Amino acid sequence: MFGTSQPWWRNLRTVGPLVAGLAVAGFALVALIGPRAIAPNITPVSSTNPGSAACVEQYSLDTLRSRSFAFTGTVSAIDGDEVTFKVDDALKGVPGDSVRLTAAGMTGTAITSAGGPNLSMGARYLVAGDATFVWACGFTQPYNDAVVAQWRSAFSS
Repeated sequence: MFGTSQPWWRNLRTVGPLVAGLAVAGFALVALIGPRAIAPNITPVSSTNPGSAACVEQYSLDTLRSRSFAFTGTVSAIDGDEVTFKVDDALKGVPGDSVRLTAAGMTGTAITSAGGPNLSMGARYLVAGDATFVWACGFTQPYNDAVVAQWRSAFSS
């Protein structure tokens, strides 16, 4: 075996440690990577980072003015990616007391790197977007009185 006149069991002294080392390395790799490969119940992290990779446009008061709607509102229903808001204060382009919008990646039904908050029932937000789509990346964020004042100022100028 192995092209020598030695009995096969003598070659185990050289091959055995190599096989054992590879087995240990394999188990170590599984121990390090294996648990991370299974990711149940991942919840997107809330972020208003304007530099997120999936952002089409960076948030600023100037880019906020370009959105077709902006308001403060409270989440009254969530159905998949569709969110119904009770409009508390319409800042731009929102007729009525309630609006149903698509908030992809912000309802916990999908994972996104778009940097939006994870919207939840009964919580209050500042919301901006276009047509029927809520924008993430800082254009939708948890309610904050100081930011509301900035948004009002942006739309009044």
